[in-house]
Amino acid sequence: MRSRVRFVSIGRIARRRAAASAGAALVLTVAAAGLGAGVSGLAAASSKSPSAAKAAKALTGGSATYSLLPGDVFTWIIPIESQQAYEPYQTNVEDETYLPLYWFGNGAKTGINYKLSIADPPKWSNGDKTVTIDMKKTYKWSTGAPVTSKDIEFFYELYQVGKSHIGNYLPGLFPDNVASVSYPNAYEIVLNLKKAYNPVWYTGNQLGWFYPLPVQAWDKTSASAAGSLANSSTPAKAKAVFTFIFTQAKDRGTYGSNPMWKVVDGPFVIKSYDAVTHAATFDRNAHYSGPTRPHLASYSVYAYTTATAELDALRSGKLTFGYVPYGDLSQVSYYKSHGYSIKAWPIFYNEVVELGYTSKTWGPLARQLYIRQALQHLITEQLYISRTLGGYGLPDYGPVADYPGSSYVAPALKKDPYPYDPAAAQKLLTEHGWVKGAGGVDVCKRPGTGAKDCGKGIPKGRKLTFLFMYSTGTTAFVAEVEAFYTAAKSVGIDFKLDGQTVTTMYSIGGVCPTSPPCKWGLAGYAGWFWNYGQYELLPSAEDEFGKGNYWGGGYYTKKAQQLITAAETTPGNKALYKDEAYLSKDVASLWWPLQDWEVVAVKKNLSGWQKLNPYANYMPQTWYFTKSP
Repeated sequence: MRSRVRFVSIGRIARRRAAASAGAALVLTVAAAGLGAGVSGLAAASSKSPSAAKAAKALTGGSATYSLLPGDVFTWIIPIESQQAYEPYQTNVEDETYLPLYWFGNGAKTGINYKLSIADPPKWSNGDKTVTIDMKKTYKWSTGAPVTSKDIEFFYELYQVGKSHIGNYLPGLFPDNVASVSYPNAYEIVLNLKKAYNPVWYTGNQLGWFYPLPVQAWDKTSASAAGSLANSSTPAKAKAVFTFIFTQAKDRGTYGSNPMWKVVDGPFVIKSYDAVTHAATFDRNAHYSGPTRPHLASYSVYAYTTATAELDALRSGKLTFGYVPYGDLSQVSYYKSHGYSIKAWPIFYNEVVELGYTSKTWGPLARQLYIRQALQHLITEQLYISRTLGGYGLPDYGPVADYPGSSYVAPALKKDPYPYDPAAAQKLLTEHGWVKGAGGVDVCKRPGTGAKDCGKGIPKGRKLTFLFMYSTGTTAFVAEVEAFYTAAKSVGIDFKLDGQTVTTMYSIGGVCPTSPPCKWGLAGYAGWFWNYGQYELLPSAEDEFGKGNYWGGGYYTKKAQQLITAAETTPGNKALYKDEAYLSKDVASLWWPLQDWEVVAVKKNLSGWQKLNPYANYMPQTWYFTKSP
């Protein structure tokens, strides 16, 4: 997952995962099979997952190790991410030391886990314009001091003055939507909002941002100063404190020694960090007072630049919890026979291929609904999942994939609105005045803005071509791109395939849609495009497809914005479902299958991990050994 924010200074960040490789031969296999008629009988991801291990007696002690996915590196220690560090793998590591006000994920189920949350369910009043938060009184910092509303007040003051430097800030959302805040007692917070909000949305997509921060240790402007809320009592003072904390967080070489990072309220505390390899070790916090107290004495997080390096570490026994790359799934039986349990890890994320709506060259094509519908008819998601991902993926027909059992997925997203059908795609193009030209590429014969014309901005003789920029280095995704290319070619749509490294793609794609406009027609990032979880629970898509977005290529319709706003402000999930269904049918982006986070390989003497978190949180506080490692 890397972030566009390296190239644009704006809040919410599009986050993407590069898929592990599959066999290169799949390119031709899927390209040929993609034109076939049948996709029945394909294996679902869950069908490859073994049943959870039987309960066994948990031992206390031992040290576990796990690996992040290739290219992911733990580089940010505090739970208010810089724009460069705003990634779910950063947050998931941080959550073991600094607890969010509300914990996302209840076992393998989506939603808020109030048992693991610092606060009770929020109470709404005043026509859903006032929310009262009662913190649990059982949580303590590792110093023995209680976690109180003063720590939330400290967080709030820092967020206000530092919001333009924080990764998840988006103008108009928290804290901009708060009229006033008060702290009636040591464990209560009252927010008065500027307008009424959907309590489900606000709790999941705003209150999930809140983290108590240790005012006793962090409210200072120098290492020798003592912490107290007085230091951040005015905006000017708070800004100085914010700057100091961020400066300290950037100094990764001192992560293991800086006393600031030893004051935690989570189950673990950082012990050491290697600024070169990004390996980090965490010890059990002996003073942790919350639920799910850890059995492990410690654990370590490792980072590898390639899947091959991770696989070597797994094979050597260095990793307790690793993964089998998609290109090496043939080795699953080997790991099963050598003491590892294998299980797929589905996630509640989103995968799309962006459309360059603001592109001067390809935008007029992207803005035609019938062209978007035709393109979607050429994507065979279930076949991609079966042939390139070995069945380890979820169909994705809108702003979020069809995660099993989630109440946040609209019924409309459980069925492909535009199933694979080249004939249907061809019919749409023909009906709107496109005819075969030289080389079999369609050209516009009937320009104009009528219901059966080519559409606004498309002149007579215009070829139906797109520049398709996509990330290379992952042959599973390349195979899918090649299959899509072959299907498109068969109906007269031509792609100029422009393979790029992910880093290069961010430098090109990350500056659109407005300054300058998009320089591509289609942009595809391997693996996943957007993640849900901490900071954003409901897939209402305000950041991807709302007005002013940077993540949907400039997509905007008044109807979409009305539905997004309704999802934010109307109680319940019905408005959310309408929002999701509209974006799905309107093909806001091209919907693409979502691969599982990974196919995990875990040593059989480690347990407690089997209910894999839908937001890709490893949660080592639940792990334990069942016999001496």
